[in-house]
Amino acid sequence: SREDVVRRINLRVDALFAAVLIEVTRSLTNRGLERNRTATQAIGYRQVLELLRGERSRLETIELVKVRTRQFAKRQLTWFQGQMDLRWLEVPSSESPSETAKRIAALLKP
Repeated sequence: SREDVVRRINLRVDALFAAVLIEVTRSLTNRGLERNRTATQAIGYRQVLELLRGERSRLETIELVKVRTRQFAKRQLTWFQGQMDLRWLEVPSSESPSETAKRIAALLKP
């Protein structure tokens, strides 16, 4: 569901910021990240670079990364829907990877 996607995105972004995203970006900047146009366009890095330059606060940066990630996820979903005859599979967070694999295998059997 959309709510689940938003929740997972929010948790992932919060975890990235709690872990090392700012420190990694700072380290990469010291190694020339800003000269790499492709890298600076990546969601997260671009916003953290702006944070490091003092263009916005940490909280504003976190919220902006969440928004950009949700927008990207929506574009991905739209693209997938137009590609082929897809059969979406809801995977509860409580389900193990092996259980999911078994369900997929069962769906693929003729």
